[in-house]
Amino acid sequence: MAIAPLPTPLQDFGGRRFSFYPPIRNLGPNEWLYRRATWSECIVANARSGEEFCIPRMFLGDVSDVDEPVMIVGLNRELEWRAGAVTPRERRVIMLPVTAGESAAPAHPGRLAPVINIRLETKPETRARKWIGVAAVLGAVAFTIVADVGRQTQSHQRPDQFRGYRSYLQLGPGDNYASTVGKLGPPSRTSSFEAGDRRLRSLTYTLRHYSVILQTPSTGDQARYIGTVDLHGRVLDAVRFEDGSTASSLLHSLPTF
Repeated sequence: MAIAPLPTPLQDFGGRRFSFYPPIRNLGPNEWLYRRATWSECIVANARSGEEFCIPRMFLGDVSDVDEPVMIVGLNRELEWRAGAVTPRERRVIMLPVTAGESAAPAHPGRLAPVINIRLETKPETRARKWIGVAAVLGAVAFTIVADVGRQTQSHQRPDQFRGYRSYLQLGPGDNYASTVGKLGPPSRTSSFEAGDRRLRSLTYTLRHYSVILQTPSTGDQARYIGTVDLHGRVLDAVRFEDGSTASSLLHSLPTF
């Protein structure tokens, strides 16, 4: 049985556009749509041309918390489109031209210069400055090591914080009211309403700024999870039904909670 790849932050965008920062060189304009993901890559499509490109997961960074005027996806490396693939950009060193009168080859004297035996006396002030310089270098190295350990610790904590911020991703089409409360806790308020011939129930979590939507099937069974919207009515998550359709269009038509 094939195992589905781990979810990425881009999956939460739905059909919304986003931009990469820094922009990928040789590809434009910088407006993209998420398509799908594999274990090693995320497939995105250019919003203007519709052409699809593969972005390695290892280069994806943080996602901006605001989406106005456009969502921003950070890249931890500067990338470029080259030879039919997205790869890290290489900065090439340009050799300066040799001016007139200068020779590119090192000079080779015909004979060795005479060696003069020079004895230098080391003064106490010179030794003190030397030890101060050594202490400064060791302190800088220690600071770099501590900072690197701190960054690694924060990078391990970010996925846990990300999951806590989007706790509704724990829900699926099989969750009812009881299992939803068991996973997310009791809501701030609940309400029931009808949308056409559908009976819906919203569980609003005010402090988390979203509402979980449950739908009662026509068979009269318990209401099941179909998606999540924020307090402004924007769709954060939508389940996919067995016929391949999603609940996104239904969620977009709901009133603001």
